[in-house]
Amino acid sequence: MLEKLKMSYRGPREFVVTPREKQSLHLGLECPQGLPAGTEIRATIRNFRAFGDMDWILEGIEVAEGCGRLVVGHGPPRTWDEMMRGAGTPGGGGLIGGEHNQLHLCTAVVAEALGENAQVMVHLQATPTTYAGLDAWLELRVRPQGANAFSNIGAPVQIRSIPGNPSRLEVRTTSMADDSGSIRVVLFATDALANPVPTYRGKLALKSTGHVEGLPAEVVIDEQDEGRCALENLRVSPGIPVRFEALDSQLGLAATSSAVVDQSFAKRHFFGAIHFHTDLSLDGGRQLSEAYAYARDYLNLDVVAATDHAPLGQAWEETLRVNQSFYQPGRFVTLPAWESSNILGHANIYLRSPDVDAGPGYWQPELNPSAIPWPEDAVVVPHHTNIAGGQYWSHYHWSQPNERVRLVEVVQGRGNFEADELDEAWGIINGGHKASVQNALSMGWRLGFVGGTDNHHGFPTQMGGKYIGLTCFLASELTRDAIWQAMDQRSTYATSGVPILCQLSVNGNSMGSTACLGKDEEVYFDASLHGTAPIEVVEVISNGQCVWRATPGEWDVELNAVSLPAPAGREAYYYLRLRQVDGHKAWLSPVWLERK
Repeated sequence: MLEKLKMSYRGPREFVVTPREKQSLHLGLECPQGLPAGTEIRATIRNFRAFGDMDWILEGIEVAEGCGRLVVGHGPPRTWDEMMRGAGTPGGGGLIGGEHNQLHLCTAVVAEALGENAQVMVHLQATPTTYAGLDAWLELRVRPQGANAFSNIGAPVQIRSIPGNPSRLEVRTTSMADDSGSIRVVLFATDALANPVPTYRGKLALKSTGHVEGLPAEVVIDEQDEGRCALENLRVSPGIPVRFEALDSQLGLAATSSAVVDQSFAKRHFFGAIHFHTDLSLDGGRQLSEAYAYARDYLNLDVVAATDHAPLGQAWEETLRVNQSFYQPGRFVTLPAWESSNILGHANIYLRSPDVDAGPGYWQPELNPSAIPWPEDAVVVPHHTNIAGGQYWSHYHWSQPNERVRLVEVVQGRGNFEADELDEAWGIINGGHKASVQNALSMGWRLGFVGGTDNHHGFPTQMGGKYIGLTCFLASELTRDAIWQAMDQRSTYATSGVPILCQLSVNGNSMGSTACLGKDEEVYFDASLHGTAPIEVVEVISNGQCVWRATPGEWDVELNAVSLPAPAGREAYYYLRLRQVDGHKAWLSPVWLERK
């Protein structure tokens, strides 16, 4: 009977992600021999991230031709809990207990037998995702009464998401020269939702705010360039921050890069995306290799680490394989990493090398990540610490000390988790659970800051058309071990998604460090701040209070020997945060001062 069934499809094969408009999709099931009562008919989608998560609408399931009657068991999930229900439940999306990365859109039961040549039609509406490059596969499945499993009818229908028209330019540059003294600049166009447009063609006029050796006056991006251009071996003049400007006069698009400085900083600064998910996660999309290539070839990042949800078995082997294949010391560092999450808290685990025994086998769903005895070569980083609600999220339980919890993710796609009180200006939109970064610091935790995205579509630092969550590593060289040591030493800072170049020291001590303070010794700080837009506000926070504030309104800010209040008690931490006129922000890891 099943071999006689045929599937048909009517609807778009490509979705342009801008504008995001609902589209109608129609799946047909032709039944030459009919179907007996009790047969189940199910529509599913593989890679559900190719569409809006809960934007599916079931317009109806009908017997369009012939006789018979259907009863609808469930439609598309409306909540995250529904999406996560097991495959056998009547109203669930089936992510847990079902096939990997697959969502059940609807299931109907044949209540009265379908006659010969009957046709069943499933009418759906869907909104495309905001991310181009994600393919989905619609399937129609049938399970005769008494059968253990559903069977696919015909071939899956492949549907692609493609970018819109070019509407932005990107100029992505390395922040500091490499060992040979050169830098690299990548130019490309995106649509309104930050998706690269591989079909972009254009002539770009280039200039810089300082002398740059090897910079051409213009570049042409044509058919064989896949919408981007990389300029290698450029050299900047020392002494001043340099920015690059690009202009496509025909389309009226212009962009300015972040700052590039010479190596006058104590350590080199490397930017990376270290919290996002791919299709190796139960609820992720896009292949790991595609995500890494995007981070390297378009975003021009130095460091990348996918943090898929406990990718056990072959998924972990694939994680390590892709990490190693992309690792290029001096150019592109990949960190083995994964996420340990449950109702007691979510944290990412970063390994010093692929040989470290701290992989997903350490996941214990019944324990807070801080309660697990991690080896010395693992760094544990809690995230979205001050959020709660639902079956899968809780505020982080800071009551369990753990020496391997060296960092905390202060900002990500769900907002800024710096403090417990809500603060719209600083992006603190979740709070009230007394599990913020400042709450942890007040309990004695010594935590450096990182930024992440928690993107589940395989796009590092991208979220809903914006750039969110970037980490800067202060290291002597661009190698896996040096980057991991920066994390271990808390020598990092977070930005809201753009490469704001910063340096901070308190009494000569760099970010993440601890130092002693003499009896009558005064406290002061030095900072060098280079924005991607004018810097509107700079604040220094100590023990939960703002103790210094300035409103420079400049792209580049130098602060030298600025006095701060000494600790009122035995010790105090000091960290700097800044906010630009465009809303982007940075949080520099604390320095702790202890009285002798």
